[in-house]
Amino acid sequence: MGAHADSPRFAAMADAAVSQAAYRGLEAPSVRPEVDVRRAVWWRVRGLQRAAHLPLLLGVVALDGAALFVRAQHPQVDVPFWIYSLPLLTAIVLGMAVVGCRRALRMASAARQTGQRMRYTLLHSYASEAPWLVFFADSEGDEAEPLGSLPLRYGPLRNRFRELPPPVGEAVLAGELRPGAAVVPWIGGRAYWPESGLRPVDLGNPQHLRSLSEMLRPE
Repeated sequence: MGAHADSPRFAAMADAAVSQAAYRGLEAPSVRPEVDVRRAVWWRVRGLQRAAHLPLLLGVVALDGAALFVRAQHPQVDVPFWIYSLPLLTAIVLGMAVVGCRRALRMASAARQTGQRMRYTLLHSYASEAPWLVFFADSEGDEAEPLGSLPLRYGPLRNRFRELPPPVGEAVLAGELRPGAAVVPWIGGRAYWPESGLRPVDLGNPQHLRSLSEMLRPE
C-alpha cells in the first residue's frame, strides 16, 4: 500500500475509465491519421494547427478578404454594421494565434524529446467538462497511486469524442516532467495534444483528491 490510504488507485480508476468508455462507445476508438511531428514541421500537424488557432485565423482572414472584395466591387452599396467590427475581431484572433503558435511550438519541441513510459487512464470530468489522462508508474501494480494528469480537448458537438485514446493503456510522456511543462503523451505511436501543461497530483492536497474522486463516477 502507498502512503495515502484513501487515495484513488489504478484499479479503481481503470474500472471507472472502462465504464465511462463503454457508456460512450469508446472502448476501441478510431482516430484519423495525422502527420508525425517528428518528421515534419509543426504547422503541418492537424492537432497543432488547432492548438495554434490557425483554422480560426484563416477563416477570419478569408472573411476580411471577402468584405474588402465586395466593398471594392460595389462601393455605393451600404455595408452591414457588423463589417466595422472586423478589424477588432481580426486583432483578437491574431493575438490568440500568436499565443497559440508559441504553445504549439513548445508542444512540438516536447514531442520530439525522449519520453518516460507510464500507464494511464482516460476519465471524463463533469466539473471541468474535459477528458483527462491520469498517469501512474509503469512498474507498480493495481495499487499504484496517480502521479500526474493532463487535460485533453473534446471535439465539436457533431463528433464530441473524436481523437481520444483508449480508456486504459500505456503512454510515453515526452518532455520535461515538471509542473506546468509542455508534455506530450505518445499512445499507440500517435501524439495526443494536451489542453495545458502537466499537472502533478499531490495526494496530500484535499482539492486534488476531490478532483480525482469526481472523475471516478462510472456510467
